[in-house]
Amino acid sequence: MAFEYPSTITARKEKKKKAKKDSDYKVTEKEFSKITKPVFNKEGPKGEIAFDQLDAALSSENIGDGKKITKKGLKNIVDAAADDKQLTRTKRSILRHYKSGGRAGYSVGGKALRGVSKILIK
Repeated sequence: MAFEYPSTITARKEKKKKAKKDSDYKVTEKEFSKITKPVFNKEGPKGEIAFDQLDAALSSENIGDGKKITKKGLKNIVDAAADDKQLTRTKRSILRHYKSGGRAGYSVGGKALRGVSKILIK
């Protein structure tokens, strides 16, 4: 191998690093569908919740205009959205908020009519 100045070696290494880093951000449609498969395989209310969470995480508000997401970052988001324990807790929480009647729900019925829930009945 011929002699190379250290500055050219460094430049070559930097170019390789940049090319590898740029390739981490490129996700093809096939790779995207493979990575997001756990979310789309869920059915019923948990599937809807998982899809909503994935959609919210990937929305332009959360990622930002100039920011990019790597394959590993996308996988982490999908794993969090498809986590069964977390989906069960979220489902239970949503159902708790939509109860109706009696003191627990405060939306219709019972003594709860005296408070803020009067606005909801009108």
